Amino acid sequence: MKKLSTLILVVSFAFGSFAQGMVRDGFVEILGRKVDAPEVQQFFTSYEIQHTNGAKYSSVKNGIDIDTKQDSVVTVNVYKSSPVYGSYTGKLSKGLAFGLTSAQVIAKIGKPTLAYTNSGYSEYIYPGYTMTCWYEQGILSQLSFSPKENKK
Repeated sequence: MKKLSTLILVVSFAFGSFAQGMVRDGFVEILGRKVDAPEVQQFFTSYEIQHTNGAKYSSVKNGIDIDTKQDSVVTVNVYKSSPVYGSYTGKLSKGLAFGLTSAQVIAKIGKPTLAYTNSGYSEYIYPGYTMTCWYEQGILSQLSFSPKENKK
């Protein structure tokens, strides 16, 4: 009985944690996970993501493009408005929203780790992942998430 209670607790925690991530957006939670993992499949179903070709998965309806390598998620790209991938209208990580200026993003989440203001690119490194902000005409138009690379 103790093992069953422990198992139920672990499963509840795992699904609860993922559900909390889905309230936020879920992008970070699927990084590095296998495409056939239950939580990734749940994410794909939630956002209507389909296998498009090769190592690519996307949702034209929801503005999401995913790259994989060896069947693991390596990049999640989210677009404000893309002619190829559509428009994402849900909540974003860190309280961000498409349409913010780079100054507004900095006010919300701090100074980026790396920024090229002339090219509309900034990068934030967090434990376990990197979030990249892309700007068009000074307005946040794309976010990309990738696992943090371990440099030796």
